Amino acid sequence: MTRKRILYAAAMCAALLLSGCQKIDDTVPAAVTIEKIVSLTEEETMAATAETAVQTTAVTEPPEKYVTVSFAATGDNLIHSSIYNQAHKRSETGGYDFVYAYRNVEDLISEADIAIINQETLICNDEFEPSTYPCFNSPTELGNHMIDIGFDVFTIANNHTLDKGVKGLNACLDYWDGKEDVVVAGAYRNAEDKADIRTNEVNGVTFSYLSYTESLNGLSLPSDSEMIIGNANDIDGIIADIGAAKEISDICVVSLHWGVENSDVISDHQREYTKQLADAGADIIIGTHPHVLRDIEVIEKSDGSQTLCAYSLGNFISAQSVGQNLIGGVLQFDITYLLSEAGRKEAPEFSNIKLIPIVTHYDMNYSNVRLYKFSEYTDELARAHGVRAYSTFSYDYITEVLKKNINSEYLVLPEIDGNAGETA
Repeated sequence: MTRKRILYAAAMCAALLLSGCQKIDDTVPAAVTIEKIVSLTEEETMAATAETAVQTTAVTEPPEKYVTVSFAATGDNLIHSSIYNQAHKRSETGGYDFVYAYRNVEDLISEADIAIINQETLICNDEFEPSTYPCFNSPTELGNHMIDIGFDVFTIANNHTLDKGVKGLNACLDYWDGKEDVVVAGAYRNAEDKADIRTNEVNGVTFSYLSYTESLNGLSLPSDSEMIIGNANDIDGIIADIGAAKEISDICVVSLHWGVENSDVISDHQREYTKQLADAGADIIIGTHPHVLRDIEVIEKSDGSQTLCAYSLGNFISAQSVGQNLIGGVLQFDITYLLSEAGRKEAPEFSNIKLIPIVTHYDMNYSNVRLYKFSEYTDELARAHGVRAYSTFSYDYITEVLKKNINSEYLVLPEIDGNAGETA
C-alpha cells in the first residue's frame, strides 16, 4: 500500500470514529469531507488527521483521583513556670530546651501530614520575660520546638490571647510571622488580615483554618485598636467566615476555645452550635479550653455528608494540680478526598478515627514535667505522680476517665491482659 493510501485510510478511520458520536459535518471541516479526501495532498491529509485527533482527545474526561491526608490534633499547650524553668535548666546555652518534656510523644505528631495544636500561652517574641498563670508568656524556644516536632497549624484564639495586652499580642504575631510554612489562626492585625483566611495544601487538597474563643478572661481590645480576635460568641460571623473559607478551600477546619473548665459534660448548646457550623460547611471542628477530655462525634450535615467533631481534647501538656487535667489525647484520622481537574467536588471521607491517650507526668513539687503515651505509662509511674499530693490519680483512674468520656469506637487503650492495642 502506498503512503498516500495509508494516509487516506487513516483519515477515513478518524472520520468514521468521530461520526459514531456526532454527524460527520460537525467534526470534519468542510474542506475534508469523504468525497474530497481522495484529492487531498499528503500534507493536507496529515493536517486533517492531526486536527481530528485533537478533536477526539478534547472529548476525553479529565483525570481524577482520590488522595488521603493524615491528620493529628491535640489540645492546650499550657506552659506553666515549672515547665519553662526545667527547660531553662536543661539548656546548655542559657536558653530553653523543651526536648525532655515532649520527646515521648513526638512521633504521634511528626507522622501526620497535618498536625494542629492550640497554643494556649502567648509567645511574645522574647519582648517579655516568660511568665506563668494568670498571665502567660512563653519563650520563643517553645514555639520553635513545637514546629520542630511537626506541628503545622497553631490556633491562638483563647482566653489568654490578651494576657500581655495589645503590645504582647503584636509581639506574638511578629514571632509567628517570622515562621515559614506554618499556619497561625485566631488573632489578626486588622480586618484585612482577618479576611486573608489561612490555608495550606497537602497532597493537592486545600485546607482552611478558623479559630475562635468564648472568653478573654474579662479583657478586651482597646476601642481604637484595629486588631481582631476570633469571637466564638458571634455564630453569624463564624458562619460567614466558613462560607468564605469554603470558597477558597476543599476542607474547612474550625477551632473553638469554649465550654466550662474542668467539666467533661457536653452541653445541649454545644451540640446545637456544632450542628449549625457543620451545616454551614465546617468539615472538622476541634474543641479546646476545658482542660479535660470530652467525646468525639461524627455529625451528619443537612446534605448527608459528615463533620468530625472533638468537643475537647484536654491538655497537651500542663502542670495543673487536678488529676483529670493531666489526661489528654491526640486525635488521629485520615481524610480521603476526590481530586478532579473537571472541578468535581465530593465531601471528604473520614477513616481510622482514633483517640490516642496521653498523660502529663511530674514528680514531687511539679518537677520533671513530661509526656507519656498511655500505652507506655505504668502503674508504678501513676503511683509516684506528684499530683497525688493534691488530687485523685492512679492508673485505674486514668482508664476510668477515658472510658467514661470517649466513645469506645474511637478510644485506643494500651495492652490489657496481653491483648495489644485493645480498643475499649
